[in-house]
Amino acid sequence: MLKKKMFPKKKKTFSVVMVLFLILLLPVLITGCVEKNLINDPATGEITPPNNLQPLLDGKYTTSTRFYDTRGYAQQLDLNIKNGIITEVTFKEISMNSIDRLTQEGEAKTWDGVGTMTLGSLYYRMYSDLLLTQDPDKIEAISGATQTHERFIELAKAGIEQAVKGNHEPGKIKTSDTYIIRSQIDPDGYQGVLTATFKGDTLITLSYDEIRLEDGKSKSKLLDVENNVNYKAIFGTFAQDTLISQNLNPVFPEGELSPEKLKYSETLRILKDYRNSFQN
Repeated sequence: MLKKKMFPKKKKTFSVVMVLFLILLLPVLITGCVEKNLINDPATGEITPPNNLQPLLDGKYTTSTRFYDTRGYAQQLDLNIKNGIITEVTFKEISMNSIDRLTQEGEAKTWDGVGTMTLGSLYYRMYSDLLLTQDPDKIEAISGATQTHERFIELAKAGIEQAVKGNHEPGKIKTSDTYIIRSQIDPDGYQGVLTATFKGDTLITLSYDEIRLEDGKSKSKLLDVENNVNYKAIFGTFAQDTLISQNLNPVFPEGELSPEKLKYSETLRILKDYRNSFQN
């Protein structure tokens, strides 16, 4: 009960003072914390970081991802620097509908692979490691929460780079994302499946197929001899044209389109929606 009063479940901002207080009262919850401790000067009470860190300039620094990820969330990290150390951290995952993920009810609050640990608990673990070590590279990995963990580290590194320079302009980071997009199911039971990987702004790989949900059969493996149609070649051409153009607008001229072209165009439109830039 004491832990819930000290750290409300939905509180998203943590300070170095709170973390040090936790260490003093509840050392059994954090192992090996001797090497992680920031140092309190017994004479002045000031907290100083380890000696091997870059000097940081005081102020607030904000970094965020440039695009929404495969789950439809963008991430934003705020760092407060005081007396050259990180004293406060705020991390948010924001949906395309501007909803903070931490406020979501149901499955969105619990991560697969980590039992009953809530999203707020995962955030707290990352906050604690960053405040204690002052070093994103020393944040411990969290099984089952790889994507959020990696984004937190990337944003923390970018924020620290800003703090070293004293650059208070909001920063954006480029990320690598793989999206799997599915179209509506056609009357024959086939669904278009588009897999696209971006590295920063660049679309680096793209594949497309149509899968029959009933039995998982791939249309690219079919050859319509009667109509001389090679679906694998057709789908390959669709994907290659999009890769070359780096344009997520449909690649076909206006007019009557085949069912395959319609489904491919649909997946491109959905992908384009996911790749909207995050405005914070």
